Amino acid sequence: IAWRLVCLPGSVALADACELFINPLTVVAMLLTARAKRATAIIHTGASSALGQMLCKAAPGFGVEVVHVTHRQQHVEMLHRLGATHVLNSSSDSYGAQLDEKIRALRVKLAFDCVAGDSAGALVAKLPPRSTVYAYGRLSCSHQRRRQFLLSRGAVSRFLGGSPRV
Repeated sequence: IAWRLVCLPGSVALADACELFINPLTVVAMLLTARAKRATAIIHTGASSALGQMLCKAAPGFGVEVVHVTHRQQHVEMLHRLGATHVLNSSSDSYGAQLDEKIRALRVKLAFDCVAGDSAGALVAKLPPRSTVYAYGRLSCSHQRRRQFLLSRGAVSRFLGGSPRV
């Protein structure tokens, strides 16, 4: 049941219209999931996306610290300007060590991965036992081998009906 109807001009692209609703609701769902799991810190890949920027702004209001993971230095700088405290560049040579340090220092046990493929498996391998990685997108074209998930110490779960490729 629709409570309100928002009329948009015909010139608004379908993707832009969807972003008006889907991204904010996804951000709220992520933060409510973190709260339900009593997570005070999470990892989010694809941090420079519109959704990632919304998460950067909304997380402090929920008392959740976010380790923002992006793949370009210019995105690191943009996220810092938005107020992000923990931003990592996954293309940096020191990314793995920096991620390990953030996971340890912030006691991260929950991640939201929009990249999928090898990214989800790498997060599971780095997080402590009984951690969860929620996969909600497939920005990567690579496919993670099912064996790595079966041998891992954590779990990869679908988030909001997303379908991780394994």
